[in-house]
Amino acid sequence: MRARDLTTGSIPRHIVTLALPVVAAMGLQSLYALVDLSYIRHLGEASVAGLAVSFQAFFLVLAMAKVVGTTLLSRVSHLYGQQEIDAARRVFTRYCAVAVVVGVVAALMAFAGAEAYVSTFTEDPAARAEGLAYFRVSAITFLFQLLLVVFGDGLRASGDFVTPVKLMVASVTTNLVLDPILIFGLGPIPAMGISGAALATVLSQTVPLALYVRAFLRGSGARELRWVAPGSDPSMMRELVVRGLPAGLQFFLISGVLGLVLWKLKPQGAAWTAAAGGGFRIIQQGFLPVVALSVATSAIVGQNLGAGKSSRVRRAALGALAVACSYGLILSVALFFGGETAGLLFIKNPEWLPVAVTYFDWSAWLGIAVGMSLVPSFVLQAAGKAVRPAGAAVFRVVLLALLIVGIPEDQPAWVFGATTATALLEGVLDTVLLVVFLSRLPADRDTSADVPPVLSAESERVVGTR
Repeated sequence: MRARDLTTGSIPRHIVTLALPVVAAMGLQSLYALVDLSYIRHLGEASVAGLAVSFQAFFLVLAMAKVVGTTLLSRVSHLYGQQEIDAARRVFTRYCAVAVVVGVVAALMAFAGAEAYVSTFTEDPAARAEGLAYFRVSAITFLFQLLLVVFGDGLRASGDFVTPVKLMVASVTTNLVLDPILIFGLGPIPAMGISGAALATVLSQTVPLALYVRAFLRGSGARELRWVAPGSDPSMMRELVVRGLPAGLQFFLISGVLGLVLWKLKPQGAAWTAAAGGGFRIIQQGFLPVVALSVATSAIVGQNLGAGKSSRVRRAALGALAVACSYGLILSVALFFGGETAGLLFIKNPEWLPVAVTYFDWSAWLGIAVGMSLVPSFVLQAAGKAVRPAGAAVFRVVLLALLIVGIPEDQPAWVFGATTATALLEGVLDTVLLVVFLSRLPADRDTSADVPPVLSAESERVVGTR
């Protein structure tokens, strides 16, 4: 593992260097997701609908991970920017311990509540059975995914984007190999159907987890992130609430949006459930490059805020926002005109295909919304201002809930339209919040004087104990 100093050098070069490996790995992950969806498609539309119901829970996992990971990324990146490497390691170790506790509790609750959860979003018996089969096997990934996100955020905060990418590639490759074997069977291995898809995911996540643990136990470089004696930090819970909870809330709300959509479409049958879940999964793969760009930008912003270099923060954030919005527009146009082709990736029954096309007619423009939202959200989270984009997300979900309740039962397509319209509104709000934040940053701090940098709260605690 090699940490990187992001407070000097070309910002575009840093962004490209950090984001490109992530884009490549996420491209492989997208390929896997689409291949996996096509495998499930061969099992039938009920399996696709069951997967769609379970997919909504993914954002619950991501929300819990972001509560811990965002707080960790903000604090660790700032400490690396201040060259407080030992303090960063102690912070990282403490938050990893929190992630383990939260993940174990979440996995146990997911397994125990699987039947009630799946039944909430579908009335179709076949879709319910498939969703339950997938959810019960994959419950343990509530722990695994949470740890993977937190471990990766820690390394990215240190400037190391290569290691998370390598481990993601290892995981996705393992999943690509295991998926068809466990779903359809091979030799003495029986066909497990949708349960096999879930088991392939579980097994593939153990590979990067084991490698992460090995790296954090054996790291020895001067700037490498590793586990050390955590010490105590009475401010940790406050940091999780103030910095992490708003960031996690945004992903809880994404899960809430999917839940609202699936709940409203529940009376329409499995075709609409499959279209909503399968369609969103395809759109999600499309905006993964924006996620990579946002993650890279947040690491640069965090370190430069810690170093007091506001001008570099502005250049990084605004440049990334322009790229994200341009890409989002291209993605939206492609999905709008290619909706039928996209629908064929997860719909086998030709009678159901028009429903998928309807989904993309209304939802393709989510690409623009994501382009306007992700970079501002990640930048503000890295700056410790996660409450602001969280407020925009809350406003969006409340407005969407009011709109969805009033949609007539005979106009299910309006559910997709309301979802897209409110997402665009949230994107505008996030962009405005970012611009206001950047306009209020102070002038660059003079780092040429031979004056020790201001001690962080973590360092002050260490000095005070000597």
